[in-house]
Amino acid sequence: MFKFFKKFLYAAITSVLYCGIFVLLFNGISAVPVLSTQAEEVRELPIIMYHSVLKDTSRSGKYIITPNTLINDIKYLKENGYTFVSIEELINYTQYQGELPEKPVILSFDDGCYNNYGYVKPILEKYDAKAVFSVVGSYTDEYSKSNIANLTYGYMRWTDIYDLFLSSRIEVGNHSYDFHSNDKGRNGAAKKQGENAETYKNLFYADTEKAQERFIEKTGFSPVIYTYPFGSACAESEQVIKEMGFKASLSCNEGINLITRDPDCLFMLKRYNRPSGVNTYDFFAKIVKTPA
Repeated sequence: MFKFFKKFLYAAITSVLYCGIFVLLFNGISAVPVLSTQAEEVRELPIIMYHSVLKDTSRSGKYIITPNTLINDIKYLKENGYTFVSIEELINYTQYQGELPEKPVILSFDDGCYNNYGYVKPILEKYDAKAVFSVVGSYTDEYSKSNIANLTYGYMRWTDIYDLFLSSRIEVGNHSYDFHSNDKGRNGAAKKQGENAETYKNLFYADTEKAQERFIEKTGFSPVIYTYPFGSACAESEQVIKEMGFKASLSCNEGINLITRDPDCLFMLKRYNRPSGVNTYDFFAKIVKTPA
């Protein structure tokens, strides 16, 4: 009887020990976090900010370059291993719907100058590049009424904007309806000192919504990118554009962007203004990484 009990006790203890080991191993394995390699991926993204592009070199300055300068910039980036990407690709990346190249770069053009349509669009097509064109709604309204298409000075019309939306190389950004002026007592879309937060939010929303409505009315499309006039932004403006469904915003702060899988990383994206008077190599030497 004693021998039987001893064998039974030994079998029970052994069973408990094995079960305990299994539980510990199982719990240990399950407790180890499953780290997604995707979640750890970070891409350094430079964004180059352009404005007007004119052939007349006497007009060149801080915000005006020549078509040849743009061509040289594009060639330089391609030769140094950069791939032109769109904001849409960034949005997809943050939603785990696609990957980004090892060295992405974005070209952006502000204000909606007609020379962007006349000179830049053909250059993008010829050299297989992409860009964001940010449009001021009131400027487009004005030049659509007069139907002026002047490469030297003027802004795109709604027919031109519609053509941009159809392009696979160009995205269109909302650059405000009428905040891109200095005659409103504020710096672009910035909040005035001492201005009530709700008052500001209502004004900012109304201007942004007016531009969106004009985009829809005239083209059937609406931007998901907001580009701050003069780069002026505040916490209230960011809250408004997020609530309105924008997926990204462009600032005028300089620096390299770190793109992760977090959608918030696409707001207040930094950009480097591209002036004339600096050759392509010297301009990019302090910005982009060249092959070792």
